[in-house]
Amino acid sequence: MSIARRLVPPLVAAALIASAVPALAQSAPASTPRRDWADRYLTRIDTEKKGYITLADAERFANAQFARLDRNHDGVVDHTEFMAAAQRSLDRASPVRKARVEASFERRETLFHTLDQKGDGKITQDEYLAATRQHFTEIDTQKTGKLTADDLRVAHHGL
Repeated sequence: MSIARRLVPPLVAAALIASAVPALAQSAPASTPRRDWADRYLTRIDTEKKGYITLADAERFANAQFARLDRNHDGVVDHTEFMAAAQRSLDRASPVRKARVEASFERRETLFHTLDQKGDGKITQDEYLAATRQHFTEIDTQKTGKLTADDLRVAHHGL
């Protein structure tokens, strides 16, 4: 058998395979980009799946958050209640994640004192909602009354 006869079938097969690979790549579903924190946050608040949140959405979410934080349902969130969620996260954290959760304690402490406008060691629901309204207004630089995931990214990362 000549060399040409022995090489042609494998070369033809290789050519067929090579031409089919791009076609397979085109027919494969495109991978979905990984959602970042802003997309996940928006999804939690935008229950109607509009692609943006309004002040009413933000207030509804803040009311639900306040209710979860106010463990004893006395209408105020004290320092212990506010830090309890972070403590629960720390207790459940894996050794790898523990350092990151511990770092969040300082930010949470600062947030508590920012929300406690009267400085009395308690956050009322009115204080919590006032901070939500102020934060929404600060992020809504275009004054559209709507926040997108991109608006959240820009506000929190200066991108």
